[in-house]
Amino acid sequence: MTKTMRVKPADGRIVRDPLRGDDLPADGRDVPRNVYWRRSVQAGDVVETAESGDAAANAEPAANVAEAESAGAAQGKATKGGKG
Repeated sequence: MTKTMRVKPADGRIVRDPLRGDDLPADGRDVPRNVYWRRSVQAGDVVETAESGDAAANAEPAANVAEAESAGAAQGKATKGGKG
């Protein structure tokens, strides 16, 4: 999971950015992925938009690591606490 996400206010909403002390711009902003912003998305106050190019590039290798780990588990890779 990335540490930031890009959000913009839902239509007709003005949303305050508590870290910067100003209103979230209509075109959105990268913000920390924390409880405040996740709740704002869930409440419908903000909309999470597509990630910026840097975040999307960083997310791709993480997916490859997950695939490699699952392949390792399928090959009988020993895990912590396992006797072998």
